[in-house]
Order: sequence, then C-alpha cells, then structure tokens
Amino acid sequence: MKNQITKILSQQVKGRDTLDQIFNLMYPEIKKLANAQLSRLNTGQTITPTVLVNECYMKLAKPSNLSFENRKHFICTVAKCMRQFLVDKVRKNMRLKRAGAISHEPITQIIGEQDVNFKLLEIDEIITKLELIDVDMAQLAELRFFSGHSLQEIADFQKVSKRTIIRKWNMTKSFITTLYNEEE
Repeated sequence: MKNQITKILSQQVKGRDTLDQIFNLMYPEIKKLANAQLSRLNTGQTITPTVLVNECYMKLAKPSNLSFENRKHFICTVAKCMRQFLVDKVRKNMRLKRAGAISHEPITQIIGEQDVNFKLLEIDEIITKLELIDVDMAQLAELRFFSGHSLQEIADFQKVSKRTIIRKWNMTKSFITTLYNEEE
C-alpha cells in the first residue's frame, strides 16, 4: 500500500482525484488516527472518528491546488486538519459555555511518567508556539498528542531510529513543560 501511495503522490496530476485515491487507500489508517485523537479527549461530545475523518476530508478537498510531497506530509496534514477541527469545535463550545449552555472538560495526556492535565486549547497554543521555535518538535508533539502515535511508529514514519525520536521527544517534552509553565 505504501508503494501505491508513493506512486500516486509522485504523479503530476494533483488535486481532488489524488486526494480521493489517497483517502480510499489510507482510510483505515486515517480513521485510526481520528480514533486516537478522540480517545485522548474527554470532550463529552458526540464526535465520532467517522465524523472527524469526513470533516477533515471536506476541509482538504476545498483547495483545488492541494498536493502532498510524500506520505509523511499527507499524514501530518491530516493530523493538523483534525487538530484544527477539534480546536474550532472547542472554541465554539466555549462560546456556548459563556452563554451557559455547555461545560468544557480538560484532556489528559501522559508525558513520560507523569500525568499532565491540559485543555485542548492549551495544547493547541503550545504546539503553535513550538512551530515558531522548531517545526520538527511541533510536528512530533502533534503526532504524539493528536495522532496517538508511539515513538516507534514515529521513528518508522520518519525513517530514523527510535533512539533518535526518543532524544527529540525528550527535548520536545522539556520545551512543552517550559511553555506550559510560562502560561501559568
């Protein structure tokens, strides 16, 4: 399947047809990604992985000149799209909360051995700040927080050793903790 995706992405024809082909081939993986993101959230909402995948597809299908460099670029784009949808949903719910219609729950994420409670918007803000410092760290945090990938999966995905990803993750965790503490 990876070879099919690479072949499709290397073709000169880009746009919605390419997106359709890639989504069809990678649907189980994309849905797993959506499930991982939603399982980490305690939103109390009725968003299902299927809804999240469909919303992501609709958002990605809008630009006609959309193209992806490779499989990694595609997965990262999908993860970012899902993150943006969920953040927008939380912001909408916060507006409703101010109107007295809904409550907002924090999400829990494990960083190393220690549980750290973050709200979705805090994670989004931290990743946005990380993007300004180091795009690779932001991408790693996004893959861990929002995609639910293990360090080994990320290493395989980026074609580097697990040890390299562990070193990068340890540095990223330090930055996340520092950025989080700055906000308090």
